[in-house]
Amino acid sequence: MVFMKQKFKTSFISAEETCSVRFQVLWPHKSRAEECTIDVDHSIGARHVGAFDESGQLVGVCSLFEQTSERNPKALPSGEAVYRLRVMGTTPEVRGSGAGASIVEFACAWCREQGVDWLWCDAREVAFGFYERMGFDFVSGAYQVPEIGTHRMMARKL
Repeated sequence: MVFMKQKFKTSFISAEETCSVRFQVLWPHKSRAEECTIDVDHSIGARHVGAFDESGQLVGVCSLFEQTSERNPKALPSGEAVYRLRVMGTTPEVRGSGAGASIVEFACAWCREQGVDWLWCDAREVAFGFYERMGFDFVSGAYQVPEIGTHRMMARKL
């Protein structure tokens, strides 16, 4: 599956390919990109998405997991299929130019194809407006993530 939105090509990538953008954008406090993995990167059903600019450079990533929220287990209707959008980010030079929107729309389209009802995320405070523009709604109050900051759970009905 490949998706073109404006000047970005969006497609599935490996978990390992996400690490460089995760390090640059999300976890610069880590000592190197190879440390930017999460425990569920290779879990059953995990998918990783990359957005590439016109020159083929990876400029944005996210990962998708078949997961419910442990923090807010009643935030979404029970019995409905959910996927979690996690570790999403775009490089500073493309922010605001459609790379993030391309990633989210690709993720939503794929989730719909899989019969998923809801896509949710733990959104950083700086990304609240972006997710709202992408059709996500707040489904929890604010909480703190150590070393990263304020987050809220947001979800989009697919």
